[in-house]
Amino acid sequence: MTRLAPVLPLLFVLAACGGGGSAGGATSNPAAARGADLYKAKACASCHTVDGSTLVGPTWKGLYQSEVELEDGTKVVADDVYLHESILKPSAKTVKGFPAGLMETVIKPDSLTFEEAQALVAYIKTLK
Repeated sequence: MTRLAPVLPLLFVLAACGGGGSAGGATSNPAAARGADLYKAKACASCHTVDGSTLVGPTWKGLYQSEVELEDGTKVVADDVYLHESILKPSAKTVKGFPAGLMETVIKPDSLTFEEAQALVAYIKTLK
């Protein structure tokens, strides 16, 4: 026990932190944690960042409840309905400045389940 004594306070601090990493609040929300896993498994990370930088697609950081300008000039709020539609029907609304139809080359319409889309939206909500 004497060899563990110096590291015990550190172990308590790490346990209290939960080891959340870069998943935001996803670790405290099972749906968001599943969404974080899907973000990697379904290749979302190859086009969408979670840190504010831009790749082929818009970043997910700060996306939830933000105003999004579409290619046709209209503006929408990135709420649950918009995000679900964008995930399940990728070409329904294209964000201005990004190529139309590109997401469908990777994720075909309806290739994700409604539950998977819900998990991804739960994860996006944690990315503030």
